[in-house]
Amino acid sequence: MKTIDWHRQGYIPILIDFQNGNTFIGSVSEKGKKEFRYRLSPAEEKIRAEVWYGPYCYEKSETLDQSEFSMDMEGREKMVDWLKSKYESMIE
Repeated sequence: MKTIDWHRQGYIPILIDFQNGNTFIGSVSEKGKKEFRYRLSPAEEKIRAEVWYGPYCYEKSETLDQSEFSMDMEGREKMVDWLKSKYESMIE
């Protein structure tokens, strides 16, 4: 499994990006392993995080799990921790 510092600045957008209505889609791939993909989007006053794996885009894939977090710094931190745990459990 690829070691990732999910809290490193620049890996996940800062809070204002979500407050401005922006969606972010990212992935982590490692040769010979499942590709972990995620979509982060504003939903009302929350940030929705969705995860799946495979070679296909969001629209062509089945979301395996999702959760919503408050649209504040604490919510963003919880979202990053949630993504990390999903990555670790999905890639094993």
